[in-house]
Amino acid sequence: MNTAFTRWTPASLRFAAFAFSAALFLLTVYGGMLVPLFTGLLTFWWVESLSRVLFGRLSSGRAKWLAVSTVAIVVVGLLTAVVTGVTFFFKPHGMLEALLQEMADAVDSSRTWLPEMIAKYLPPRSELLSEVGRLLREHAAMVGNIGLGAVKVLGYALLGMLLGAMIAFSDLIELTKLGPVSNQLFTQMGAIRLAFSRIVSAQVKISALNTTLTGLYLAVALPLLGVHLPFVKTMIVVTFICGLLPVIGNLISNTVVFLLSLHHSFGAAAGALGYLIVIHKLEYFFNARIVGGEIKAKAWEILLVMLLMERIFGPVGVVAAPVFYAWFKDEWKRWDVPAFK
Repeated sequence: MNTAFTRWTPASLRFAAFAFSAALFLLTVYGGMLVPLFTGLLTFWWVESLSRVLFGRLSSGRAKWLAVSTVAIVVVGLLTAVVTGVTFFFKPHGMLEALLQEMADAVDSSRTWLPEMIAKYLPPRSELLSEVGRLLREHAAMVGNIGLGAVKVLGYALLGMLLGAMIAFSDLIELTKLGPVSNQLFTQMGAIRLAFSRIVSAQVKISALNTTLTGLYLAVALPLLGVHLPFVKTMIVVTFICGLLPVIGNLISNTVVFLLSLHHSFGAAAGALGYLIVIHKLEYFFNARIVGGEIKAKAWEILLVMLLMERIFGPVGVVAAPVFYAWFKDEWKRWDVPAFK
């Protein structure tokens, strides 16, 4: 059967498929649906990797069943841990109250090292806690909206994971029975999955590097200077886990480090702030270099794409930029090969 695409070269078909897929990807980023997209890709990658590495001796169908079951058990375990942690965080005498007490103590203790002209404007500890409680009550609706937004994001993530598992398990699609355009579209799905897996690998390396630097600062540098912060091991673990989340993860771990340093002394807080500022600035180059090594791109290329997509899409663009550019880079190399005509 002759179609409008039968006279197209493979390169032209692939370019058209990429342009269409890239437009859908950017529309997904613009529409705020990056969470289900990435969780779906992550689940698909998990299932494919587990079925190939851990259950390689079994039949394809049975291996994928076991892989999906393993991923489901891990996800349920993680969700249970998250729900338990959130419940403990918000219950009376839980982590939220402890955090507020810690913040109040930090402000109260700062009177000893702040100049008197500044310290006299700080509210008493009891007044500070009362004010925080009043603000929480007045803005309960806003807090509720934040909670509702978090539930919505979690729902999107679960939907993405479900779709990723279903796609990984499905063997119904036979590319040989599809037309040339459909073949190229499914090829692009495989290409973006490969790009995503490379970026995930790079993010693990980035998190490990950030955790190492933070561990050296908290467990080595500060004790040598006579500063002993509480919860050092916990902060190191939190840094690694949060570091797996691009951008926002570092903000969370950095905030924890700064607050605990502030409770110790002004010098510790200033040192932590200086360290975090330096690391935050260097992380752009660390990230670009590590990601560039995974996708064979220069650091300035990654930085440029991250800056452009951050400008267009906001912070979510920084998260999406490495995956999009890794995908684009692979396709560009194919178009640039003279034999690929």
